[in-house]
Formats: sequence, structure tokens, C-alpha cells
Amino acid sequence: MSPKAEPSKTEALLAALRAPSAHNAQPWRLVQMKDDDAFALRYALADKLDADPDDRDALLAMGAFYETLSLSAAANGMAVSFAPAVPVTVDDEGMTLGVVSFGPATGGEAGVAGQALAASVGGRITNRTPYQRGPLAASLRDELVGLGCTLLEPARVAPLVSKASVMAWRDERFVADLRQWTRFDDSAPDGLTCACLNLSRLDRAALRFALWRGRLPRWLAWVYAQRDVRLTKASSAVAVLSVADRDPMTLFDCGRRLLRSWVTIMASGHAYHPISIVIDQPTAADLTRLASVGDAVAIFRVGVPTGPAVKSNRRPLSAVVTPR
Repeated sequence: MSPKAEPSKTEALLAALRAPSAHNAQPWRLVQMKDDDAFALRYALADKLDADPDDRDALLAMGAFYETLSLSAAANGMAVSFAPAVPVTVDDEGMTLGVVSFGPATGGEAGVAGQALAASVGGRITNRTPYQRGPLAASLRDELVGLGCTLLEPARVAPLVSKASVMAWRDERFVADLRQWTRFDDSAPDGLTCACLNLSRLDRAALRFALWRGRLPRWLAWVYAQRDVRLTKASSAVAVLSVADRDPMTLFDCGRRLLRSWVTIMASGHAYHPISIVIDQPTAADLTRLASVGDAVAIFRVGVPTGPAVKSNRRPLSAVVTPR
């Protein structure tokens, strides 16, 4: 690649750092190879979540990272390609998923829809405010269905969210993850800050108590669950993404669809918010039956937000890219 293209590559890499991940753990790493424009894409086990034993959330995040990088590269006049590792390899430090390579844009690889997403990917942000409850526009519904989403009425999902949230607050592993990744310092470069979680002072005090307690009694877990229930009901729709199997590359590809779904939602003037507790608890099987899908691995609510969102922070590029 010519020296003139180097700033664009750096800009694309910096933009890719804004990719989403569960608990803002940012599990992605790029290891530069002999070719300056090629990087091994790795999932860092140091960022593994206790409540993600089969690495589902991490592999979805890895796919979302690559898709963010791909769209960001297109927005910077470049293209990236991905060659999956066959087989995926694992060592003590992480999992190598494949090789990401930068190259010149040909103009036809993304298509009109891809270019529109590339122009919008920089504005993607999770919005945890209540949403307006009006129906989604037919065009947005069609686009989400085209990306593999199954759309459900929030009222049908709310009881399942309540059940999952009660389970979560009684699950020591879930609370331990929150304790590890919650950041009460809003300038923290990783984890979930109270600002991005849209927590009031009362919410922050309640969270501190729950983290100190470690596991809530059932009655108190129900009280805590009502916030999730209210947010679910305050939505236009709940979307579910599913897979045929849990192969790493299947989850990686689903993560790419997840990212495209979220960027599509943002580009339409709507917002999204993951409701991952339903997937992280045994209620995942209930959701699969409710949505009549193969294997539900992601769930999020959709609607027009009633307030702005705060961006979560990101690690510097030097913490993600390792030179050869």
C-alpha cells in the first residue's frame, strides 16, 4: 500500500475501536504480520466474561469489530478482506480467527447499501433511554428482517425479561461480571460507565449495593428487574438474531449481521439497546421457542429514543494493535 494510504488505514483502525462488545470488554486484538497491510485477528481471553462460558458474546463482538472495520475502511476509501483460519486456533492467550487485509477500494465491493452503512457507522451508539412505543416504519422492519432479525412485540417479551433479570441478579457469576466491568469513573477506557448506562444517582446507589451484596434475594431481584421490564415495554419492537450452530465462524458472521442491524437502525433515526440478560440465562431456550428460531444468540429492543446517549470509552489503538 502506498504511503499516502497509511493515514486512511490508521483512521479506519481508530474508527473500528468504536465497535460494540458485551460489557465494553473490547476483546479484539490485531497482530501485524510480515505484510504491513495484514493482521491476525485474535480474541483475547484476558477479556473473557465469566457469564459467557461458550464465548458467544465475545465471538459476536469479534464479528461486529470486523464489520465496523470493514465499513470504516470503506468510508475512508479503502477495503478490507477477511480470510478465516481453518481451523480456528486457540492458545493460552487467545483465539486466532483469521487474517484481516487492507487493500484499495474497487468501488463495487460494498454496493449502494454498504456505502450507506459506511457513511453511518461512525454514528452508532447504544441508547439506554426509554423509547417511543409507536410501530416501526415498514421499510426499517423489512431491512431488519432482511438481515435475519425476527421482530417481536415488546409486551410478549417483557415477562421473559423479568424472569431473566431476576435470575441474573441471583446469579453470582453475573454479578461478578458486573463488579469486574462496571466503572464508576466515567473516564475509564473500558468497561461500562454509569454515564453510558444512563444511571441516575439512585440507580448508581442501587448498583453499588448489588455489587457489594454479590447475590440478591428473590424479592429484591424482582425489584431490580423492573427497570429492565420498563425499558423493554418502552420500545417499538424487540429483535432477535439466531444461528444454526455455535461454530466460531457462525457466531462471527452473526456478529457482522448484528452490527449492520444496529447501524441500519441508527441511520433510520431509531435507536437500539441489547437485552442480553435473556440470552445469558436459561431463558435463552424460552426466547428461542417464543421467536420460533433455530438458536437465539442476540436480542435487542428498537424504537425512537426519548433522550440522548453517552458514548462509552475505548482503549487506545496501541492497546489493540501489536506490531510484528
